[in-house]
Amino acid sequence: MSAFFFINKDSFPHLLDPRVKITGLILFCMLAIAGESISQLGLMLAVLLSLFLFSKSGANLKKMAGFFMLIAGMTFVMWILFYRSHEKLWVWGILAVYSGAASHAALMSLRFLNMLLSGLLFLSITSIEDFFGGMIVTGVPYPFAFAVSLSFRLVMVFMSNAFTIVEAQKVRGNDITKGNIIKRIKAYTPLIAPLILTGIKKAETLTLALESKGFSPQNKIDLTGKYRLLISDKCCLCAMLLAGIAAVFLKFLH
Repeated sequence: MSAFFFINKDSFPHLLDPRVKITGLILFCMLAIAGESISQLGLMLAVLLSLFLFSKSGANLKKMAGFFMLIAGMTFVMWILFYRSHEKLWVWGILAVYSGAASHAALMSLRFLNMLLSGLLFLSITSIEDFFGGMIVTGVPYPFAFAVSLSFRLVMVFMSNAFTIVEAQKVRGNDITKGNIIKRIKAYTPLIAPLILTGIKKAETLTLALESKGFSPQNKIDLTGKYRLLISDKCCLCAMLLAGIAAVFLKFLH
């Protein structure tokens, strides 16, 4: 199982400038937050799913579907239990369900799901190198851009090590992916120590590699000419700008 979400394809979203992709990620998150109705967020969900198919990134969506549905379901249940209004519909001990809880819970669940899908889509069509380069040419300070890109790489390293340890345990006859949730938690617990130690070792190796190459936060990288906004990129930016303005207008109109 690959720990990296980027899928190298030649689809239109993949070929967009990194600045357009970063803007799109911010826009989708803003739209998810600004959405005030289930119909609006449902439409956004349909658009995101269509973009997954259009960008040929359905494999990532299939891989993370179970996890995302679990998170969305837990979000729905939590908002059902903790939402408060003036009218109680159902009471059982200290638990109570209030009027309007279901619709509000569905709204918050869709909002969170759309933000998760936006992030997954961005990672599916944007390599770490392009993400780093996009931040640099946008004007993000080099130390911050480097720290963000490095954090993504370290997360990938930890995930890759975790998958390697799990596969090694399967070869030894200890399949920790089977059994109920309690058994799985108990089986995963002994693997935390080697995972942390491996991560520390990787971090020390990375530190030595950076020092040997003379890395400094004051370094400057010249990416002039590497990233250019084409007509398609500018059209996408204009469409995003109009969508953002429309979302703000609808937010205040509501």
